[in-house]
Amino acid sequence: MQIIIGIQFFLFDWYLDPFFFGAIVLSLWELERKLLFNQSTISKLEVGMLVVLLIFYSEVVLPYFFSQFVFDLWNAVMILFGYFCFIYIKISQLNIFRAFVQYLLR
Repeated sequence: MQIIIGIQFFLFDWYLDPFFFGAIVLSLWELERKLLFNQSTISKLEVGMLVVLLIFYSEVVLPYFFSQFVFDLWNAVMILFGYFCFIYIKISQLNIFRAFVQYLLR
């Protein structure tokens, strides 16, 4: 999109991947638990531990072993932001579902 418009927006280039990394990994993990283990929810503690593990792995372990990766605190912040968006969307979906059920039961 930046090429079509002809502008450079460095925040998209640098920090959009970690944001989606946090949100997509959590969504895929939740889907895996539903399909393989028949568990419909994941606890906040599990999600928090996974986010800490993702940040530690992507910002500490990978830069330590591979020179192509560098530590960037803003990447960790964007992973956390993706986590908060994941939680917000889950709460919003739950509230929308509850409102829909209450509407049907009237």
